Amino acid sequence: MVDTVVGNCPPQVGAEPKDATARLRDVIGQIRASADPARDMTALEPALRPAKDGWREVRRLLVSPYVKEGKLAPAVAALETLTAVYPDRADDRRLLASLLARLEQWDKAIAQADAAAGIEPGNASLHAARIQLRVQAGRVPEAAEVARTTLALAQSAPEDAYSWLMAFVRNGDVAEAAGIAAALDPDNLPNARVATMAVRALLADRRNAAAIRLGDAALRAGHDCAALRSSLGLAHLRRGTEEDRKTHAPAHFEAGLKAAPDDVRLLTLHGETLLRAGRYKDSVAPLARAIELAPDLEQTRGLYARALRYTLQYDAAAEQMMFLLKKSPDNLLWQRSAIGALSQAGRKDEAEALFEQYVAKRGARLPETFQEALARMEAQLDTAPIPQARLDWAWSMRGDTSIDRATWERRARWGHMIDHLLFDWLECREERVEEAMAMLGELDTGERFFAPLLAAGRGVVVATAHVGPMYAGLMALELVGIPSRWLASAPSIARSSYAEALISTADQTEAQVAKACMRAIHSGFVLCLAIDGAANPAAPRTTFEGQDVTYSGFAAHLAHRMGVPSVFYAPRWENGQVAYTLEMLPAANPGEEADAYAQRWQKAYFERLREHLAGPPENLRLSGGIWRHVTAADPSA
Repeated sequence: MVDTVVGNCPPQVGAEPKDATARLRDVIGQIRASADPARDMTALEPALRPAKDGWREVRRLLVSPYVKEGKLAPAVAALETLTAVYPDRADDRRLLASLLARLEQWDKAIAQADAAAGIEPGNASLHAARIQLRVQAGRVPEAAEVARTTLALAQSAPEDAYSWLMAFVRNGDVAEAAGIAAALDPDNLPNARVATMAVRALLADRRNAAAIRLGDAALRAGHDCAALRSSLGLAHLRRGTEEDRKTHAPAHFEAGLKAAPDDVRLLTLHGETLLRAGRYKDSVAPLARAIELAPDLEQTRGLYARALRYTLQYDAAAEQMMFLLKKSPDNLLWQRSAIGALSQAGRKDEAEALFEQYVAKRGARLPETFQEALARMEAQLDTAPIPQARLDWAWSMRGDTSIDRATWERRARWGHMIDHLLFDWLECREERVEEAMAMLGELDTGERFFAPLLAAGRGVVVATAHVGPMYAGLMALELVGIPSRWLASAPSIARSSYAEALISTADQTEAQVAKACMRAIHSGFVLCLAIDGAANPAAPRTTFEGQDVTYSGFAAHLAHRMGVPSVFYAPRWENGQVAYTLEMLPAANPGEEADAYAQRWQKAYFERLREHLAGPPENLRLSGGIWRHVTAADPSA
């Protein structure tokens, strides 16, 4: 009997018939030796079908070598033949799906993964592959839908939960992801990959305390890695206690960098956290390394410039800001920061020229008249960029519980946007500033309030907050002629009519600012300070109504040290015009220690601020100051 010709393998005349396995090996050998494996692959299926368990030979002698050599196309062709001959082998389909994914043939890869899971519907790892491939292909909503329909498998096989967690997180289904994470046994976490993604899922759902608990359990179990440390550090930052910010978060980022010293995200997080903890010198190195590795990261470079500023490297800080400005010339934040950096570096002419450009660019965006600007603003109320957590916190403090939420929020958005419009008009439309001044209400009350306080020839400390139409105060005091100085982030080189009334925090050191404040009091000025605002990234905080807020004790200590009266001031809207709340704050008792007085003063200040926040929502402002660090409630706390 003569052998059938298989491919290019001729029969061996006079030889004994080869068994099917031997013939298969011959064909495999020819394919491996061929200069064109794809051409000779057609001989594989006829040789494979009669061979008992021939899939073993194909996987061992053909597929594996090609995969090791990186020759994925012939490996795929061989596996496609295997799946045709052995359609019920799920493992072959899973490997084929993986190789097709490496070739970015997503439709075919997903089809093979789905087929494998259809063969073994209870196999969690096969469904995990279905989800993973869809994520890799950019089909995240589809991946999340597969995860949703197979959720029970993730809960029963925690070692494969990563894919479900990732799909839900990527798709924004954070509650579903957090549900899987919360169901994991902290004492039996399967691996670092699942632990890290679970912490990330809890973090995305604002369950900061739960993320910390799970992350700590993962570390105890030995599942340490840079990605876990990154997420765990972030969880501490978002929980936000002083110990979290200054101790725990930096420690996790530092540990992560030991494992991944060139991880740009970790370097940035570590540098920023050190900066905000007041460890300015320590923050410079990680931020410098981050921008060395990723020079296009603007936010990181901005942080680096701040670190340089607070280590008194003013020229270097200015250079970094100018680099940012050159890259993004229309970024208003970089423009303003560059002006301050140039001014602080002594480059006054450059700072003044840039400030003129900055004002001109903003002014060009404003309508011709203030009434037109108001109309445009009211048409855009829904676009006000107010974080939901701030709205929720303010809503919880409202005094009028009869108002519906939608109406209340619209009025709050109006109050937010009108104050920023007043600032733009004041700084960029000086020639038409009187149009905005028409919104100022009756000013005699303020003049009468301050007259007796100033009559003694001493100054007055005025404590305010980032509430209400705060920028209207400058206009009001200028109109009534009350001698005043305002602590503000505006650069010293501003040329507007009110510029002389500003003590700039943008381009002066804290010591210079403090001296300027004392000079103002000595000169009999009304000194206005927003107690809840500070340019210093490491500004102290305190707890107010369940939230961490920036709070400076400088005003209270200044009033005590200089023996001057202090006043609580808050601008507010009343019948469409700006009115003013002015109330005396406690005076120091004879012989009262400064710290005791400061505590009493702080209590009185916050009581008055709380009354203001309970009032009409247009008086909230909802940006800067007390609003800066507001976080949503942690459901896991």
